[in-house]
Amino acid sequence: MKFTFHALCVIMFCAYGLYEITDPVKRTKVDALNKSGYAFEVEVSKINSDYSEIASAMFRNKLVIVSSKKIGGLGSGKDPKTKEPYTDLFCLDVKGANSFSQPFLFSRILNTKGNEGQVSFSPDEHTIYYTRSERGSEGNYKIYKADLKKNSQGKWMNETELSISSDDYSVENPHVSADGKFLFFSSNMKDGFGGFDIYMARINKDGSIGAYVNLGDKVNSEKNEKYPFTTDDNKELYFSSTGHGSLGGYDIFISNRRNIAYSEPRNLGRAINSNRDEIAFMIINGETGVFSSNKDKRTYAYNMYHVQAEMIYKNLEGIITTEDDKKLPNTTVVLLDDEGKELERQITSADASYHFKLKPYDYYQIVVEKDGYLNYKEELAPNAYSEKSVLKMATKKVKVSYIKVKK
Repeated sequence: MKFTFHALCVIMFCAYGLYEITDPVKRTKVDALNKSGYAFEVEVSKINSDYSEIASAMFRNKLVIVSSKKIGGLGSGKDPKTKEPYTDLFCLDVKGANSFSQPFLFSRILNTKGNEGQVSFSPDEHTIYYTRSERGSEGNYKIYKADLKKNSQGKWMNETELSISSDDYSVENPHVSADGKFLFFSSNMKDGFGGFDIYMARINKDGSIGAYVNLGDKVNSEKNEKYPFTTDDNKELYFSSTGHGSLGGYDIFISNRRNIAYSEPRNLGRAINSNRDEIAFMIINGETGVFSSNKDKRTYAYNMYHVQAEMIYKNLEGIITTEDDKKLPNTTVVLLDDEGKELERQITSADASYHFKLKPYDYYQIVVEKDGYLNYKEELAPNAYSEKSVLKMATKKVKVSYIKVKK
C-alpha cells in the first residue's frame, strides 16, 4: 500500500526582491532597477582612446573589437554620421579578467576603407560572419561570410554577401549561437515592430542561411533593439534597446529563453546602464564580460568596460513529512531543469530537510521519491517577488480491493 507525502514544506527565499543572497556569501547591494539576477562590478578598460572601442566577439582567445582608431587603421577621412574615422576590426590578447593587450589590426583582408561592423564566428572558428557599410552609404550595413584557409594564421577567403543583405535596409550585429545552429542579427527592415528589431535565422548544415524570424514583441519594441548575444546554453539573451523603459539611449537588457519563447526583458541596472548609450554586452569567459558605453565622453565615442558578474541565487528549502507530520529522513529529492534533465539529488537528513540553490528566472522541476509512498512532482516557475510559501498535500490513500475466488 502506498501513500502520498502529507506535507512538502517549501521555503523559497527568492532573489528577485532581496538581491542580497549571493553565493559565495558576499553581500552585494544591487540597485532596484537591476532585475537581471546578477550583481555586477564594472571597471573602465585601460585600452580606451579618444576614439570608439566596441566589443564584438572572441576568436582564438583574442577579443575582436570594432574601433575608429586611426593609427594602424586603413583609409582616411571621417564618417559623416559618427564624426569619427571609419571603423576597422582590431583584436586584443586577453591577459586576465580585467586586462587586455593594446589593440592590433585583426585582418588586412577584411578591413577596407568603409566601416567594418560587428563580427561573429562559427564554433570551430573556421567561418566568420561580418558586417560592413560602404562610403556614401554609411547607414546601411550588409552582412557577409568568409572561410578561414586551413592551417593559415588569418587568411580569409570565399567572401560572400548573404542574401539577408539589402540596399533597402541595414543588417547589423551578427551573433552565432554557441551550438552554431542560429544566426542572430538586428535590422530595420519593413514589417518589424519599429526601428531596429532582432531576428534569428537557422544556419543549415551546408552553411547556408535559412529563413529568418523576428524574435517577437517581448524582445522587440517600437524603438530600437540591437547587439544580440546569447549564452552558451542559449537560455539567456542580452541585447541593447532604446525601449523597454530604458534610462535614456540604449540600455542593456536580458531575456530568458524557454523552448522558443522569450521572457519580458529585464534591465541590468545602474551599475552598467546610464542615460547615455550602453551597447555590445558579451561574455568573454565564465562570469567575465565586456560592454561599451559613451557615458564618460563629451562626444558619442564609446569606451569599453570590464564586467564581473555574480549570480544572485535563491534558496529552495523544505522538509518531507508523513500524513501525521512524522518526518521522513532518507527521502530522495531530485532537482531537474525545465527539460527534465537531472541537476542535483539529495537524501533528506535526520530532520527530513533538503536545500537547493536555484538560478533566478530559471524554471525547475522537483521530484520526491521514497519506497512506500507515491512520487511527488512539481514545476517551480520564476517568481517576481520575495516570498515564503508552504505547500501542503492532502492525504490520499490507495484503496486495495479483494475479490474472493472460488477454489
